[in-house]
Amino acid sequence: MAEQLNDLLWMHANLAEALRGALEFLCSAMGFKGGEIFVQNRHEDRCYLHLALDSPHSWSQPSLREQLNALVRQILDEERIITGRMDLEIGVALPLMSPMGVQGALVLAGKPSTEIGDGVLPWLGRNLGRRIAVERTWTGLSGGRRGLQKALTAINAAHSAFHDLETVETLLAQAVSELLGAQQVILYVFEDTSSDLVLRKTMGRLGEWRSVTSLRLERGLAAESARLKIPFFVPRVSEDTRYDPQCDGGLNGGDMAMIVFPAIADQRVQGLIAVTHSPGRMISDEEKRWLSVLAGAWAYAIHNTRLINSLRVINANLEVSRWQLINSRNTLRALFDSLPNSIYIVDRQYTLMAVNKSRVSRLGVHPSQVVGKACFVALFGRSQPCAGCKVMDTFLSAQSQIRSLSEQTDNGSLREWEITTYPIQGEDGQTLQVIVYENDVTERRRMESRVIQSEKLAAVGQLAAGVAHEINNPLAAILANAQLLRRDLHSEDEGIEESLRLIEIASTRAVRVVQNLLSFARKDNGELAWISINQSLEKALALLNHEIVSRGVQVETNLAEDLPEFFGSPENLESVWVNLLLNAMDAMPQGEGRLMIRSWLGDETLYVGIRDNGHGISPEHLPHIFEPFFTTKGPGKGTGLGLSLCYQIVRQHGGNIQVESQPGEGTEFIVSLPLKLAG
Repeated sequence: MAEQLNDLLWMHANLAEALRGALEFLCSAMGFKGGEIFVQNRHEDRCYLHLALDSPHSWSQPSLREQLNALVRQILDEERIITGRMDLEIGVALPLMSPMGVQGALVLAGKPSTEIGDGVLPWLGRNLGRRIAVERTWTGLSGGRRGLQKALTAINAAHSAFHDLETVETLLAQAVSELLGAQQVILYVFEDTSSDLVLRKTMGRLGEWRSVTSLRLERGLAAESARLKIPFFVPRVSEDTRYDPQCDGGLNGGDMAMIVFPAIADQRVQGLIAVTHSPGRMISDEEKRWLSVLAGAWAYAIHNTRLINSLRVINANLEVSRWQLINSRNTLRALFDSLPNSIYIVDRQYTLMAVNKSRVSRLGVHPSQVVGKACFVALFGRSQPCAGCKVMDTFLSAQSQIRSLSEQTDNGSLREWEITTYPIQGEDGQTLQVIVYENDVTERRRMESRVIQSEKLAAVGQLAAGVAHEINNPLAAILANAQLLRRDLHSEDEGIEESLRLIEIASTRAVRVVQNLLSFARKDNGELAWISINQSLEKALALLNHEIVSRGVQVETNLAEDLPEFFGSPENLESVWVNLLLNAMDAMPQGEGRLMIRSWLGDETLYVGIRDNGHGISPEHLPHIFEPFFTTKGPGKGTGLGLSLCYQIVRQHGGNIQVESQPGEGTEFIVSLPLKLAG
C-alpha cells in the first residue's frame, strides 16, 4: 500500500491529478464510500484546491455542508485526527501535515472495510501534506532554480523504490549546492542502531563526492544541531565556540560561514545537511524554506527506506520461519503417518483432531475422511463411546490409562490390541486433548503362549524322562507275553489270534509314543545308519496297515527305483512317515480316503511326497502347523506334537518340509533330504 500510494503522489506533475489518484486508491484499498480533500491557501480562508470523490448526498445539503466545513477548520486549527462522526457520515478526518506546517485536510466517508493500524493515519497525512508542500514550493521558485524539482522528485521517489538512497543523496547535495552556491555540502546520515555514529559524505563545488567517512558525532555544530533538533546559521565559525573542525569538516582550517539543518522524521533526527560558504554569507527566508523542504523530504526518504528494508528482513525471516515450520510439520506428519501402530488424537467431545495412516488403513479410507468426526463413529461404527473407553478417564484424571481390546478380522482370525491413552495438557495444566495409541499385541500374546507351551513341553520332557522306564517295563512285559501267547497257543480261534496281534501292535505303538516324547524333549538324533528311503516308507505303511484297512483308505505308491541310500536315523525317519500318514488319514473322510505316496531324486536331494484328498488346511493355520502343541483336532484327538516332531527330525537331517494345501482339495507334504550332508 505504501509504495502504490507514493507512486500515485509523485508520478503526476499536476497536484490535482496526484491527489485525485491518491483519493481513489485510499477509498478502494481501505473500503471507504468516498471522500474529499481540502487544500488551504496560506493567508486566505478560501480553498487553494478542493477535490471530491463519491461524496455522500447528505454533504450537499447546506446545513451538513456548513458542519463539514466547520469540522475541516477545526482539524486545520487543532491539527488532530477525528474518527467515527457517523452523524456526518464521516469515518476518518485528518490534517495533511508537512515540515512547513498543516497543508490541508482529508475527509473519508463511511466505515472502513479493513482494520486501520494506529500509525497508518498520521503516515497518510504526512505523505499527502508533503506532496502539497513540494507543489507550493515549486510554484514559488524563480526560473533559475526550477532544477531543484529534479532533486525533490528523486527524494520523494525513494519512498516507492524508484531510486536508492545513494542516488537520492547525490541529487540532494547537488540541489543544495545549486540553491545556495555552496563551497561544499556535507551530509550526515545517522546509523539506525546508534544515536551518535554517522556516515559523513562531503561534496565539493564540482558536484562530486570528495570523501566518505564514518565517525562518532560527539561535539561540534552538527552534534549540537542533532541534539537540539534545530538549525544553525553561523556567519563565521571562528567566532562560534561550538565549532569543531574534526566533526564539522571545515575546509583547510580557514574561516567560513556554515549552515547546519537537521532532517527530522518520526520525531528522530535521521540526518543533517551542512553547507559552507565564504565568511559572512547570509541566506534568505526562501532559501531556508527550501532547505526545510529538502531536509524533510530526505528525512522521510531515509526513514521509509529503513522501514522497507526492515520489512524485507522481517519478511525474509518470516519466510524462512514459514519454511522451517512447513518442514517441521511435514517431518512430524511423516513420522506420525509412518508409525506402524495406530495413533489418533481426540478432544473432549471425542472428535478426531488427527489420525495416522496406519489407523485408517484398517478402514480403507484417507485420514481427511474421518478427521472432524467422533472417533467411536468413524473408527468403530458405533453410536456412542465404546465400552471400556479410557479417553474420558484420562481427561478427568490427567493420567495415562491402558486397556485391552479383542477384534475379529474379516477372515475370522482374532487380533489383540493394547490401547493406551495419554493426556495433552495446556499451560494451565488442563487436559486439552488425548492421544490414543493402539498397539497390536497379537504376535506378542502368541509368543507368550508359545513360551507357556514351551514350559509345558519342558515339563512333559522331564515327566517322560522320569517315567519312561516305569512305562516301558510293563509295556515290554505286555509285548513279550503277547508274542509268547501267539507262538504257544496255536489257537485256531481267529478272534483270539487277532486280539493277541492287536495287543502286540498297541504295545509297540505305546513304546514308540514314549520314545517320541523322549526324542522330542531331548532332541535325540537316534542311531545313524545307511537306510533305504523306500524301505523306510514301506515299513511305515506296514506298521499302519491295520489303520489303513479299518478306515478303508486306498494307497497309491510311486516310489522311484535305484534311489541312493541315505545316512540317517531309521527310527526317527520312520516316525516322520508314520506321523504324516496318520495326519493324512485323520484329514480324510471315512471309507473315501486316498493316499498317494511317491519318492524321487533331484539335484542331489531325495524327495518324499505324501498327499491326501482330505479337507485341507485353512490359510490362517498354515503358518502355525509346525509349532509345538498347535492342533486343529478336537480335545483328546491330538497333542499338537506330531508335525512339530517331524519338522525337528527333518531339520536335524539337513532337510526341509514344505506343504501345499487348498481347503476342500487335500494336502501334500514334501520332505527333502540332501544327499550331500549324508555320512
